[in-house]
Amino acid sequence: MKKIPLLLTTLSILLFSCNKIDTSKEVFQIIGQVEVTPWDTAYVQTVIQKIYIEEFTGHRCTYCPEGARELKAIMEEDSTIIVTAIHCTSLANAGSAPFDKDYKTPMGERLCDDFKIGGLPKATINRKKIFSDNELGLDRARWRNAIKSIDRNNVRAGIQLKCNVDTVQKEVEAEVIVTIIKELPNPVQLCLVLQQDNIISGQIDNGVTIPDYIHNHMLRTGFNGNYGTPLTPNGMVNAQSKYTTTFKIAYQNSFPNSYIPVKIDHCSVVAYLIDMVTKEVVQAEIRSMRSYYSLFQE
Repeated sequence: MKKIPLLLTTLSILLFSCNKIDTSKEVFQIIGQVEVTPWDTAYVQTVIQKIYIEEFTGHRCTYCPEGARELKAIMEEDSTIIVTAIHCTSLANAGSAPFDKDYKTPMGERLCDDFKIGGLPKATINRKKIFSDNELGLDRARWRNAIKSIDRNNVRAGIQLKCNVDTVQKEVEAEVIVTIIKELPNPVQLCLVLQQDNIISGQIDNGVTIPDYIHNHMLRTGFNGNYGTPLTPNGMVNAQSKYTTTFKIAYQNSFPNSYIPVKIDHCSVVAYLIDMVTKEVVQAEIRSMRSYYSLFQE
């Protein structure tokens, strides 16, 4: 079995290996085992509030490339922003070449319906209803203002994420550690998705058909359902506690549209924590497989 470790930052590695951690723990059996231990105070000082953006797009959407370019610029300006592209609506329907690939997913369709996404491109910003109680998906012109409205000092949780890839069994295993920093009043669930960069396929861009357009951070599948799974039986978590669990997914012939090759060295795993009452994303983290995978190529 060929294992490819995806390491955390040097600081995170030191925290995992060197900190003296209280070993008192509680264990829940949810879908897999969830281990609960006291938080690492040194790690808490390093946590940054990330912003999670869901980009709703489609290859027949003529204005969506402008949205993608705007998000690319935003991400280059701020490395704490994470984006997942969700192909949805009739503008993502497959047809004749170069639009013959179906990039829709059941998870993406469910989110598109639940968030009442109409017209593309649209984006959610931490799934917050920022400008209106009836509006979650925002037009491109309002993305930057929505991002600025997020209180980056209100850090309520941190997520540490590390992965292993088994290139023989075609499986990704993701270990997630969720540290609850501030008391959360509502039940929460942890959701993981697999997304892929550098997918070459057709796209309409301002009325021009581009046959070899590069699609990035495209949602391929979820690890654990449309809205994830709870970390405790009732979803309630405690401040100053650390919740550790592991998920695994097969990335070949195991989910819709798997005929579209999964190039695991172009993929990332995103983990995000959802407040199940407000539906807001409390925290998010991403782990890219690209740089690590190349180190272990034969």
